[in-house]
Amino acid sequence: MNTAAPASRSMLLKARTRHTRYAAVPFVLALLVTDSSWRSWPLINEVYQWAGYFALVLCVMGRAWCSAYIGGRKNYELTAIGPYSVVRNPLYVFSFIGVVGIGLCTGTVTYLAILTLLFAGYYAVVVWREEKFLAATFGDDFANYTARVPRWIPDFSLWSDTEEIVVKPRFIFFTFRDSALFFLAFPLLDLIAYFHGIGILPVLWRLP
Repeated sequence: MNTAAPASRSMLLKARTRHTRYAAVPFVLALLVTDSSWRSWPLINEVYQWAGYFALVLCVMGRAWCSAYIGGRKNYELTAIGPYSVVRNPLYVFSFIGVVGIGLCTGTVTYLAILTLLFAGYYAVVVWREEKFLAATFGDDFANYTARVPRWIPDFSLWSDTEEIVVKPRFIFFTFRDSALFFLAFPLLDLIAYFHGIGILPVLWRLP
């Protein structure tokens, strides 16, 4: 096993967290001066909101589920059961669902499209780098895994599991803690919409 891989993956994780924070700043600033053009269509706006809420809950629960399988062992074992038996990056798949949820909660197709494209472009690079480390760490086992299991689109016909797994609760807690940041979209977007409604924040553009 390549002992440099865990340290390298830790560096990638820190860089990814830092980049996410950098991207969040202009996004929030843009939200402060824009609003949805669907506000005058309550039914459409309500559908957007509830779809977004559902996606965010699914994101947080799904990421916690995945962490039960891989938490504390991803640098030392090639996990290929449970969610990892149907798709190679289930944590990122659920994160993508969360990003879609945030886009829906804004009530605009515009932000939904922007967030989707940014996520797809950025995480294509992230996964490419991570898979280089995994290939160096696990060799032929990882090559066989990639040949069998898709990178992004789950193939549920491949599902396989075991009767029991060793779960490390602190990793599930960490995943819940980090994933719960998605829930900040609820009060933040509602607060911004309220301030727009009472005129504290200006609405410079209404986006479809």
